[in-house]
Amino acid sequence: MKIMQLKEAKRIEESLRNLTEEFIKEYPYYSTWIQKNEATFRDGTRVVYELNDNQKVVGYMMVHFSTTQCAKINGIYVFPDCQRKGYARKALLQILKELKILNYDYAFIQTCTHNKIVIHMLDTLNFNVIGYNYHNIEKQSNLVAVYDLKGEKNFDEMYTFAVQLYKGFSKN
Repeated sequence: MKIMQLKEAKRIEESLRNLTEEFIKEYPYYSTWIQKNEATFRDGTRVVYELNDNQKVVGYMMVHFSTTQCAKINGIYVFPDCQRKGYARKALLQILKELKILNYDYAFIQTCTHNKIVIHMLDTLNFNVIGYNYHNIEKQSNLVAVYDLKGEKNFDEMYTFAVQLYKGFSKN
């Protein structure tokens, strides 16, 4: 399995539709969000990856390169018929390896508090759950987790970045 960055506008839009339809069922938000953030996909601040296994698309992942020190994994979506085969885990491991090579300090991710499968995966990959944020569109609390790419465990710095990345962030 490998991740491949999408660069063609039409394929990026298709992948974003898949990602946002899964996580945010409210379509007006999707179209507004796409319009608001269109430039960030052109300038590389946000990147969409295709998850590919033997030339078969199995899902998508979006990463937001918010600062020179941290990246935010905005979503991973594996198609229903491809789930429970380790694709999300493999994609996370690949992006963490890439971020480390690019000298990032932290990789942040959030997930619904009830998504036990993802929470378990993040725990086994040594992400640290450092707090919560309430997502106004989704109308729910999410766990905020961070992977320390440098291995320094500077939680004060992690919290500072989390406040910048997640509106309504609060510590554990």
